[in-house]
Amino acid sequence: MPQPNGIEADLGQFLRRMMSILASRSMSPAEKLHSGGMLIQERTRSSKASVMLYDEAKLELKVVAATRQEIVGLTQPLSPDSISGYVCTHKKPLLIRDINTDTRFSCRNAKYRTSSLISVPLLSDQDQVIGVINISDKEGNEPFSESDLSALLEYAGWITPLIESLCALERLEKEKERYRDLAQELEIKQKELLIASTERSELVQMVVHDFKSPLSAVISNMDLLSYLGPSDSQKPIIETAFKGASKLLEMIDDFLHVAKVDECQQRGVVCCPVSFLPLVRRQLEELMPLARDKSIVIEDQCEIDVHVLGEPALLGHLVQNLISNAIKYTPEHGRIRIGMSSWESRRTADPTQTVLKFWVEDDGEGIEDKYKQTIFDKFVRTQKSVESGIKGTGIGLFICRKIATMFQGKIWVEDVLPHGSRFCVILFIPEGNFHG
Repeated sequence: MPQPNGIEADLGQFLRRMMSILASRSMSPAEKLHSGGMLIQERTRSSKASVMLYDEAKLELKVVAATRQEIVGLTQPLSPDSISGYVCTHKKPLLIRDINTDTRFSCRNAKYRTSSLISVPLLSDQDQVIGVINISDKEGNEPFSESDLSALLEYAGWITPLIESLCALERLEKEKERYRDLAQELEIKQKELLIASTERSELVQMVVHDFKSPLSAVISNMDLLSYLGPSDSQKPIIETAFKGASKLLEMIDDFLHVAKVDECQQRGVVCCPVSFLPLVRRQLEELMPLARDKSIVIEDQCEIDVHVLGEPALLGHLVQNLISNAIKYTPEHGRIRIGMSSWESRRTADPTQTVLKFWVEDDGEGIEDKYKQTIFDKFVRTQKSVESGIKGTGIGLFICRKIATMFQGKIWVEDVLPHGSRFCVILFIPEGNFHG
């Protein structure tokens, strides 16, 4: 005997089987939807069933699952003249015992064995239409009953979260595919930019490097003219030309150094342990003639024999720039000191646990506070250095900062009393490379 609301006595068994499918951990949402659909077909004794999802952007319904595989993927405009469109529009289920006598809908194009069908809306928790479930062609050529409608409504309530999950997964897959395509496109663009940048850098370096040969010839000939004994009226002309050519040659050298550092940065520098003390001593030896020409005493207080993370050529250029700058800005008969110290790092972001501080100290006029931050920017020179007539392009310290940053270090300048400046660089000592 039927129970209230048209629910038959065997509903308990149907519910247990349906809950078993929905609670399964071994089945995907799509497999659950398929198995549940088969069960509801068995329950309602229907031969045909389909699930259609509503595309709000396109205002159409699309078949995503069906007993007849050939209709999967087909779409139809959302129209109240169709059964599925009517159910979506009104958000109400339809139990039609004879479609041929229902004047609300146009005739169906496909061939159906019976004239009875059920269409039930799929509604989200926010009462938004997701789609519809349709069943037709009941076995035995019988019309569908209120009991069949109740079973399909129950099923619609259970599978709505599954369908929402499937829709979310589909959107996620589309987004993932879009991001993969975008990432691939960005990677190609990055490679193109790197190639273009490298080619441009190599071209500029080649052109600038080619300037050096004729410019060196001009300087040599100016020097020769001075040696041959020019007249008093010719001397200032030759001297001005010589200074201008020498200044241009210095600028070209600095430009080539910047280009070399930029190229290393673009290609990526592989840091390795570099023996730092011998590197410092080699730079000192090469620059000592410049110091002797100005009768400058250089006190070498570097006593720690360590390796630091870096690249030999770039570290050599860093040390050379700092020492040559100190010689340039130290007056005749002055004094320069270089030294280093180490300690254990307390910063978790540092590449190693041991820090090396290398410093170069001069006894020049010092650097005003307003320049202490900008002195490492490109082309920056203090007013005192410009007024003193000391040659410079404002590139050397800029290169030093780029190199220090490439090795995750830092550089800054401090005051020295009673006058002078101390340039300090932080580098990092790799584990197991401390020698004294």
